[in-house]
Amino acid sequence: MDRRSPLRGQVQNSRPSNRQHIGRFVESQRASSGSSISSTSRLAYQQRRARFHQSVGKQHAAPNQNAGCTTMPGHRPCAEQHRQPPVGTLCQRASHMVGHGLAIMNPLAQEVKSLIGKGEFFKAYDIALQALNSDPDNTVLKHRALLALANAGAYQLALSQFESMGLHGSRELDVQCLLARLHKDMGFAQTGRAAQASFSTAFQLYEQAWHTHRLSPLAYYPAINAAACAVFSGAPDQAIHWAGIVLNQLQSQHTTPSDRVEQYWVNATHIEALLIQGQLTSARALVPHTLSLIGSDRTALASTLRQLQRLCTCLGHDFKSLGFAAPPTVIHYTGHLLSPTGRFPAHQEARVATQIQALLELHNVGVGYGSLAGGADILFAESLLQRGADLHVVLPFEQEDFLNVSVMRCGPHWAERFERCLSAARSIRMATDDAYLQDEQLFTYCSQIAMGLAILNARHLNTTVAQIGVWDGHTHDTDVGTEADLQQWKHTGLPQYLVNSQNASFSQSFPASPAEASTIRSNTKQHGRESKAMLFADVKGFSKLGDAALPAFVEHIMGRLAKVTAQHNHQLHSINTWGDGVFAVFNDVAAAAECALAMQEIMAGIDRTALGLPEELALRIGLHLGPVYLTLDPITLRETAIGAHVSRAARIEPVTPEGCVYVTETFAAVLAIGSHNEFACDYVGQTEAAKNYGLMRMFLLRRTGNSSATTVVLNFER
Repeated sequence: MDRRSPLRGQVQNSRPSNRQHIGRFVESQRASSGSSISSTSRLAYQQRRARFHQSVGKQHAAPNQNAGCTTMPGHRPCAEQHRQPPVGTLCQRASHMVGHGLAIMNPLAQEVKSLIGKGEFFKAYDIALQALNSDPDNTVLKHRALLALANAGAYQLALSQFESMGLHGSRELDVQCLLARLHKDMGFAQTGRAAQASFSTAFQLYEQAWHTHRLSPLAYYPAINAAACAVFSGAPDQAIHWAGIVLNQLQSQHTTPSDRVEQYWVNATHIEALLIQGQLTSARALVPHTLSLIGSDRTALASTLRQLQRLCTCLGHDFKSLGFAAPPTVIHYTGHLLSPTGRFPAHQEARVATQIQALLELHNVGVGYGSLAGGADILFAESLLQRGADLHVVLPFEQEDFLNVSVMRCGPHWAERFERCLSAARSIRMATDDAYLQDEQLFTYCSQIAMGLAILNARHLNTTVAQIGVWDGHTHDTDVGTEADLQQWKHTGLPQYLVNSQNASFSQSFPASPAEASTIRSNTKQHGRESKAMLFADVKGFSKLGDAALPAFVEHIMGRLAKVTAQHNHQLHSINTWGDGVFAVFNDVAAAAECALAMQEIMAGIDRTALGLPEELALRIGLHLGPVYLTLDPITLRETAIGAHVSRAARIEPVTPEGCVYVTETFAAVLAIGSHNEFACDYVGQTEAAKNYGLMRMFLLRRTGNSSATTVVLNFER
């Protein structure tokens, strides 16, 4: 997005090779620890079971199970215990349990399922939780809420909520397999013996699910996952055995599914089993028909590709030889405003639009993130919508100001085009709800959010992410606008494609070397407001301490936390404390993330009882990134930050569970731009912030356990 002024400017095919390669996985560093979804999706399960049980009329029976609510440390337990429904299929029982809110009776359950299919996991999770408030015993909603979290990569949170929702002990096929899948996800986030242990646990859970439901036509689902987990845990004989069970069961089914989605997942399962068995020629033969069935379900294709890529890595096969087409590309777009004589002349509009459309087609773009300024932004938005791609809009400040500053100046008809694009967007976000106030730094802040969202989405969908820009090819001494966006993306090392706004020609990327762009500066200019990472922390239980405990608290709690913050002085703008509270302002999001996690790790290692302090003392930390004013406090004479985003940051910590670090969506997105793969952000839902500040999308910050894990994709809601 430009600034306000348009003038400113051959494969082995034998079982022995499988055995030889399987053991390599456990000790290797995984290329991704995002959500792992087996080749058989849960998306089509309810449809399959409903049709099957309508035809055979079977119903399994077992006593109800009651499970207490236990949680992992740092997560709040449920308010009550949840009853487990009897064994059987959820949809099958709907006709017998009128009013109990099962899938066929509850339209919200179907909406959640639809959102999961579209990849809108966090919105699906939020809606499922809302529905559970009035229908707390609905196992379908519980399952789909946790499935949404799992698909988003938040397996640790999902495991915790699996306990608190009372799902342990369930004999539902979906529920049993979900628990196994969460342990499998944990294995992908680990290395060495820890990974092997998690995969072995997942294998045992899938094996148990198969034995419970071995007479079901869906028993191939836990069987194929047992085979895959055997591969990942280094047990080749078990893997080949379970793949054989899958192939035998699929071959014994005499009917072909009539539903295209169902047939897709049957085919994908067949391919996976053949791959594990070493029958690559047969596996390749199934791929073309399988691809013809997928339709627009990007999540399904991404999960299949991710699983097959992992298996090929373990088995020593060339994944590309299978012939799967890559999923659609995700882009961040940016470019100049249109003007009669500026950097994007009006007479070049049609030619540039044609080139944008050509680039979107060439790179198979299916998702786009950016703003909606007059000129290049709107041309990108219109082209994305025209090809049926998903448009996600991020505006830098309040809409009326944005129209006046970045749309209307291009001509009155651009406002109509703006409104049409905005109304058709899949999601709309405001970088800040405040006014423009002549602060051009907000454009950079807005672009950073859009870039981060694009990167996170692509990581989750297991696809390529790139930036496409419209630029006149001339460098200027600027840190705001199209050039700043192009330069920041260039530093990520990700693909970049440019259309020249003066002559509509193509170029591969923005100049990188000083010789090519000597006027581009690495330092950021100072503006009225600057984007800073903010940390708020406090110790729960401090207010209950008596005077006798305060010296020990100051020396051993605050003193040790001080040593952590001192290690980050080079990235600290300012830090203030009051009692047990800490407010720190960082120049860098990664430094803020590292400091916050280090503080929690230090706190976890303190023996409070030995110090005469209550064991329940626990640290809560919230992180946010936003534009703030940097100033000197006239009373303390210390540097500090003020502004609406300081208030927003302060509202996070009070609602953070003890022992955790919560971050905002903005923080999570900008953290992704720097490729900080040592961190992951697990979505925890729309949380009501402290002091009636409103709903905020919150994420749990954690370490990944390896250097190549991905962070989660963000909410796609409007």
